Amino acid sequence: MKWVEYAALDIAEYWIVDTTEQKVTIAILEDGCYQNTAYQGEEAIASPTFSQLKLTAAQILNAKL
Repeated sequence: MKWVEYAALDIAEYWIVDTTEQKVTIAILEDGCYQNTAYQGEEAIASPTFSQLKLTAAQILNAKL
């Protein structure tokens, strides 16, 4: 599992963008384990690493690359 590798490298936060489920999950490292929070639709994303970021899950999921 990738999250085990991320924790071993002390990666503070990672995001999973799931276009099938239409959600963005943010995993935050706390005491060696990741705490996951999922965001959908117009929910504002809260990221301690990127605290000034003002995006919703919908904005990320509907972004044109």
